[in-house]
Amino acid sequence: MKIRRIIIFLFLLVGSISQAQDDPINESNNPLYTLPDNMPLQTKLLWAENGLLRKTNLFQVDRPLELELRTKMLQLHQKLALGTLGLMFAQGYLGFQLQDAKTNYMELSDYHGALGKLAFGSYLTSAILSYTAPPALHYNRKIDSIRIHRWLSIVHFAGMIALPSLGKMVSNPGNYNLTYDEALTVHRGVAITTISSMALSALIIFLPF
Repeated sequence: MKIRRIIIFLFLLVGSISQAQDDPINESNNPLYTLPDNMPLQTKLLWAENGLLRKTNLFQVDRPLELELRTKMLQLHQKLALGTLGLMFAQGYLGFQLQDAKTNYMELSDYHGALGKLAFGSYLTSAILSYTAPPALHYNRKIDSIRIHRWLSIVHFAGMIALPSLGKMVSNPGNYNLTYDEALTVHRGVAITTISSMALSALIIFLPF
């Protein structure tokens, strides 16, 4: 009796394995193997089926590999972004010190300029990692923390692009038909807006919505 039950069990087990082998995963309907529909514009330009990176034949659609690459790129993006935020706070401190500097103005100005270049390079690298990362598994259509994070990135990206030119205006306001105070006011306002949007962008990513 026990032998008969064992034989029946083995027969059913072999049958189930054979059926599983005859019915492979339908990759066309599995989100792990398909591209999401509502990708952001820059992601679609690079990673859609006819995107720029696909046309190079270096990146064929391989979603598991792409998701692994995305994770690594975004982890590095986060580390660089936090480092850049720290550099920007240091820049802000030096900027306020420059307003009241007298004997050491040139020394502080050199530090401010060098730190600005470092912050800009770090920011640009972080932005490239974020904007060129492979598409996510899916994207929410509603407004969530990730989407707000993306909107804020537009604000601080514009600020980071503008700040170097505004710094030159402060150094030579006469070349732009401005007074020193006028140039400084514009530079300071853009800097505060940029740093604030960066800090809020970093904070909001941890909110549960």
